Amino acid sequence: MKTLLLSCLALSCLSLSAQAHEIWIERDASGPVQIYFGEPAQDAPAHGDDEIKRVVSPKVFGSTASAGKVQRNGGHLQAPLRGDGDAWLFDDKVFEPWKGENGQYESVTYYARAGRSSTAARLDFELVPQQADSAALTVLYRNKPLADAEVTVIDPQKWQKQLTSDAKGQLTLPALRPGRHIVVVSHKEPVQRQIGGQSVALMHHISTLTFVAK
Repeated sequence: MKTLLLSCLALSCLSLSAQAHEIWIERDASGPVQIYFGEPAQDAPAHGDDEIKRVVSPKVFGSTASAGKVQRNGGHLQAPLRGDGDAWLFDDKVFEPWKGENGQYESVTYYARAGRSSTAARLDFELVPQQADSAALTVLYRNKPLADAEVTVIDPQKWQKQLTSDAKGQLTLPALRPGRHIVVVSHKEPVQRQIGGQSVALMHHISTLTFVAK
């Protein structure tokens, strides 16, 4: 009985961790892509260096090229990227499928974007500016607007604001103080898919947009 309770607790913690964490990336000008994993609204926890170990093989790319080899750099990862402009990331292997509260297996896919210069969507799930550097965004899921998506804006001082996309998947960010902001959106999708040897019934899609407001 004790073993069963511990197993249930471990699965519950895994579910909460997968849903509460985000991957976000930062890139300035033509510099490397910095990759972070955790809860961006909180100060870095003492175990932050251990969290990033879950991110092993992210797909990182820019408008015209894929990033070079991803390397560990303290509590984050770093990848060189030729050219300048926005950067994107995709990773569906951070967590193995876990059993949800209803007994069915769930999984998570993370998406991340840095920059608002491009109005093109490069990910299956993405916050896309309607114009370059615009505060008006569209939530796109597989290139279709996603209505009623719950969006969280996190500013440089960890202040948060909740927004919801309209019927056209659109929303406008509030007035922003200078500094780096992270915008987070999530979407749950019922599926019938084999992942890691498990029949997954629910996918969690979590996407971030990071940019610097001036």
